[in-house]
Amino acid sequence: MMITAVFDGPLSGGVPKGVEVYVTEDIADLSAYGLGSANNGGGSDGEEFTFPAGSASAGDYLYIASEEDGFTAFFGMAPHYTSGAMAINGDDAIELFHNGQVIDLFGDINVDGSGEPWDHVDGWAARIGRAGPSATFDLSDWQFSGANALDGALANASAASPVPLSGSGDGGDGGEPLPHQLQLISAIQGTPASQLGNAFGDTDVSPLIDQPVIVEAIVVGDFQDGDADAARDLSGFFLQEEASDEDGDPASSEGLFVYDRGVGADVQLGDRVRVHGTVSQYFGETQLGNVVAVEVLDSNQLDQVAVARITLPAAATSRAQSNSYQPDLEAWEGMLVRVDGNLTVTEQYQLDRFNEMRLVAGERPFQFTQRSAPDAAGLDAHLQALGARQIVYDDGLNVQNAPVEATDGLAGYRELTAPRMGDMVASPTGVLDYKWAGNAASGATWRLRSHIDGSNAFTSVNPRPLQAEGVGGNLSLASLNVLNFFTTLDDGNSTTALGHEPRGANSAAELERQLAKTVNAIVALDADLLGLVEIENHFDPSNDGSTAVEVLVNAINARLGEAVYDYVYPGSAFVGGDAIATALIYKPAVLRPAPGAQPALLTDAAAATLDAFAGHDFDADPIFEGEATNRVPLAASFEHIDSGEVLIVAVNHFKSKGSSGLEDTASPNYDQQDGAGFWNARRQLAARALTAWLDTAPTGVASENIALLGDFNAYAMEPPLQSLLQQGYVNVESPADYSYVFDGQVGTLDYILLSDALAQAMTGAHLWHINADEADALDYNLDYGRSAAYFDATTATRNSDHDPLLVGLQLDAASVSVTGILADLASAIRSGGITANSWASHIRLALFIGGLKVAEHLEQHGHQRALCRKLDWADRLSDGQSRPRDWIEGPAVGALNGQLRTLGARLGC
Repeated sequence: MMITAVFDGPLSGGVPKGVEVYVTEDIADLSAYGLGSANNGGGSDGEEFTFPAGSASAGDYLYIASEEDGFTAFFGMAPHYTSGAMAINGDDAIELFHNGQVIDLFGDINVDGSGEPWDHVDGWAARIGRAGPSATFDLSDWQFSGANALDGALANASAASPVPLSGSGDGGDGGEPLPHQLQLISAIQGTPASQLGNAFGDTDVSPLIDQPVIVEAIVVGDFQDGDADAARDLSGFFLQEEASDEDGDPASSEGLFVYDRGVGADVQLGDRVRVHGTVSQYFGETQLGNVVAVEVLDSNQLDQVAVARITLPAAATSRAQSNSYQPDLEAWEGMLVRVDGNLTVTEQYQLDRFNEMRLVAGERPFQFTQRSAPDAAGLDAHLQALGARQIVYDDGLNVQNAPVEATDGLAGYRELTAPRMGDMVASPTGVLDYKWAGNAASGATWRLRSHIDGSNAFTSVNPRPLQAEGVGGNLSLASLNVLNFFTTLDDGNSTTALGHEPRGANSAAELERQLAKTVNAIVALDADLLGLVEIENHFDPSNDGSTAVEVLVNAINARLGEAVYDYVYPGSAFVGGDAIATALIYKPAVLRPAPGAQPALLTDAAAATLDAFAGHDFDADPIFEGEATNRVPLAASFEHIDSGEVLIVAVNHFKSKGSSGLEDTASPNYDQQDGAGFWNARRQLAARALTAWLDTAPTGVASENIALLGDFNAYAMEPPLQSLLQQGYVNVESPADYSYVFDGQVGTLDYILLSDALAQAMTGAHLWHINADEADALDYNLDYGRSAAYFDATTATRNSDHDPLLVGLQLDAASVSVTGILADLASAIRSGGITANSWASHIRLALFIGGLKVAEHLEQHGHQRALCRKLDWADRLSDGQSRPRDWIEGPAVGALNGQLRTLGARLGC
């Protein structure tokens, strides 16, 4: 029982005076309840009126008046009880007792209400929201007529501000239905023509907002807490009108979420129930809140409800809480729906946190700038079209880090059975909900929640590729993101050798899992050279197992049973100043460092020496060293042992697209809302510096065979990538390729770009989709209570969030002759590839050329043994070793020496 109204009437003698109470549940003996008043702030006088013995039913309204005649004359009905204790004024407090204890209170028993906010002399106060009963008075639970509101009225029905008695049958004010009358859900939801707005920007607010109502409808989703179904706990349930009670207006929803907080009956799917509550709006969702009674009237009535059919793309879009576009599904809010057709899984980033995935109708979407040049209007149109055809599929919980298998269709979740991006679900069914998913990071948006286990099943149409495809050729290159591979544990206590907080595994168990996945991927790729991205920034010239790259190489070799791979020591302990760096590993049986070459780093200091950056202010606008910069590129020159060809490989990791704290909207690095993201200008500078730097042969050996590897953090049509292509580099990927999934859209961030000369040798390219299409629930992490059983240590699946890229090349030994070597030497002298900067170097160069002319004579006359001796002489004087000192200098020396060795090998010297 609870107090729902108090009144101080205008008739002679100040009548009617009294109280309306509401029976919240069946009462077998009313005599356990009573009322008392506290006049003029004089404190409690205890229970002054006790209900006589008798019963009452849930939903009954009872009236206790000071006398009968005035009450009957004013309200047109007789009170149930009369008592002098109800001779109250509008400044008096009222207490409701149960077994002698106060269970509900209006006003303050120790304060004279005159002039107080709850003063209603010659007026009334009525409960709103139906919260309670409560022994603590909360002013916000009540509405007030104000003093003298009933003055001059002879009857409640004709009063300017009538007492809103819930059980009287009076017409109320303005012809609006009174709270005791049944409301159709469609009237509560309203239509765009009748819906209201609020201060939060919602434009779909119920026309009955804040009004107490009663609804009778069918339970189409049982999401009450504490019942037998622990996989569906949203503190309430979903109601939908029977098909016979629908209003026939497609613009109004027939569904409604009831937020009951455990109040009332334990409802079941298919129950027909009567609910007393108040219309409210919560983060964009119309709800029935402040529930005071739930009555189950019937059961097994689900067949009386028409399942609504929704087709995507929707006719219009609206904005989600994150301000992103979403389909406008307001007309189906809270209803049991079926989304017609096959929907494709496009995003599972939040699966392990909120048990949600994104579904889209139609083809998987590409990032706008994967196929179009950055453009603000174009991006907005792209996102709006995408928003109209996607929806979030969610579990029945609004908590974080619940088991993934709590989501319908994901029972027994394991790597072997886990859906991939690109897989499908046919016509998914559930209740259409508008909420967040347990944390503000999830954001309120349209969510389809299964109403019963087994409603939805996922079909594999994007099979998991367990093996990489062959790419042919006699040399293979790969670009691989190793997902922050650190051997310094991120345990909250450790720092890296460079003083940074680690970013990888939190524990030894996680590191073991991460290492297993990474090794599996590299062994399966079987590339002759790999450019690694996101490895801990620490390097050592001797392999004592003390750095991340050493641990990785040693684990690969242990798996293979021999020393198949080695790593490139970059020439210093650290590559730039970031916590992560790029690295190169290779097979010494296939490649060897080119004679005379040394690994090189493109630092800001190196970039400052380039003519193209002569006027650049690196202090104000750093490119590779400093806050929010690109990682320092690493370049090395290799000689392909079979062919003798020399190639230069540079591995890169450009600045990511996030803001990194940038707040200056006038900065050229600020997001222009055109699809390129933040730091686009800085990535463009990195691309310019990279090509200009490589033109200077920074490794000390020049070659036309150049490969750029790594994560350029630019989609295919963005300026950083396009500028590299304009410099003559060739993208080995096709327009249909992708290596990364972000925000449900695919695109390429990872590349192998080949110089035109090297591109002629390409035999194949393959993006191995083992990562981007997988949920991160399958990776090495064990944090937040993730089940260890999801993980499979025997596969390469989800070793990273980027897909590895593999390229095959066919490098053939050139038909080398001494005559050709002399011609190339002359060309290199003209172009500056061979230099002579002193009289002594001029003499040595002349002697070297003379020796080669002797070799040319021996070649022409078939004196092979003598020719081999002369070639060995020339090799030793151009091999980059300190003893004997080389007779020739310049960046082309390594390539020339490679030709000498190739000719010697062909002759069997």
